[in-house]
Amino acid sequence: MIIAVTDRKISVASDFLEQMESVAASSPDMIILREKDLSEAEYRYLAIECLRICDSHDVRFCVNTFIKTAISINNKRVQISLDSLKENRESLDGFEEIWVSVHSAEEAAEAESLGATHLIYGNVFKTTCKPGAEGKGLKAL
Repeated sequence: MIIAVTDRKISVASDFLEQMESVAASSPDMIILREKDLSEAEYRYLAIECLRICDSHDVRFCVNTFIKTAISINNKRVQISLDSLKENRESLDGFEEIWVSVHSAEEAAEAESLGATHLIYGNVFKTTCKPGAEGKGLKAL
């Protein structure tokens, strides 16, 4: 499965939506819109545009963090933290896919018991989104 995760700050195109179009055209299995620095209103605007692009290429689209936005645009996929899953369990009824970020086998078991349908384990490799954090490596995974 190939999942593209966005970071518009490192987009190679000058226009983020142009970059989204290009990524969606390459047919990943899913695109997660992960733009944590935006307000929910700014994110919602971008999510609507990205959902339209993904739909036009038959690519699954996943909202990151903003559960209310996912509900408001009728998107049935969300990627959230384990803490968010714990705090928002009632709001997640009706979602087809609930992707939860975990960092250990214990967190994975807890997320599954709370209704996660998919897990994202991190961080295996060093990443710019967690400055100073070394990757845990494949052995830990």
